[in-house]
Amino acid sequence: MNDQDSRLKRIRKDLADIKSTENTKEKKQIEKDEDSESMAVGLRAGAELVTSIAAGGLIGYWLDNWLETKPIFLIAMLLLGVITGFVNVWRTTRNIGYQVGYKDIKKNDKENI
Repeated sequence: MNDQDSRLKRIRKDLADIKSTENTKEKKQIEKDEDSESMAVGLRAGAELVTSIAAGGLIGYWLDNWLETKPIFLIAMLLLGVITGFVNVWRTTRNIGYQVGYKDIKKNDKENI
C-alpha cells in the first residue's frame, strides 16, 4: 500500500510539472502572437502613411506638369495625402477597417473595451 502511495504521489508531481511546463509554453506563444500582431499593425500603418503621401505627391506633380501650374497642385495633393495617411493610420490602429456605417464603428469600440 505504501509503495502505491509513493508511486501515486510521484505521478501527481510529474503531472503537475508537465502542466506547469505546458502553461509556460502557452504563455510564451501567446506573447509571441501578440507581438507579431502588433508588428503587423505597425507595419500596415506605416505603409499606409507613406503610400498615401507618395501618391498625393505624385498626383500633384503630374497635375502641375499637365496644367503648367507649378507648386499649387503639388502642395494641395501632398496636404491631402498627409491627411489621408493620418486618417488611415487612425483607422488601422482603432481597428475600424473599411466597413460602411456607424454601426461597425460602435461594434469595434465595444470589442476593444
